[in-house]
This record gives sequence, C-alpha cells and structure tokens, in this order.
Amino acid sequence: MFQDSAACGPESQDLWFSELASKVAKAKAICATCPVMDKCLQFAIDSDIEHGIFGGTTPAERKELVNA
Repeated sequence: MFQDSAACGPESQDLWFSELASKVAKAKAICATCPVMDKCLQFAIDSDIEHGIFGGTTPAERKELVNA
C-alpha cells in the first residue's frame, strides 16, 4: 500500500484534519516532500473523501480538481 511510504506517518492525525491555516500549511508542506503524494491525492478523489489534507490538497481544492 502506498501509505507505507507516505511522509505523513509520524505526524499527529490532528494536523491532517485541522482547519487552522497554520496546520493546513504545515500539512501541505509535508505533502510536498512525499514520494506518494500523487497516489494519495488520487485515493482521496476516488474515495470521495470530504475531510482532511490528502495529496497536498484540501477538500475544496479536491472538489475543484474533480469539477474542472
């Protein structure tokens, strides 16, 4: 599974599901270094995940990608 190689593993779960701008920015910065970021994003889109940072995107950003 791609999650085994993800950069987010050691971070606290609340970082990925916060709406605080500082935590969102930190989560996105970690995602930017992740070797499986694209797979994570595709998983979130395919699974219609409506919460959290996945593949370096917020739920609103994923919605825009799908509707583009």
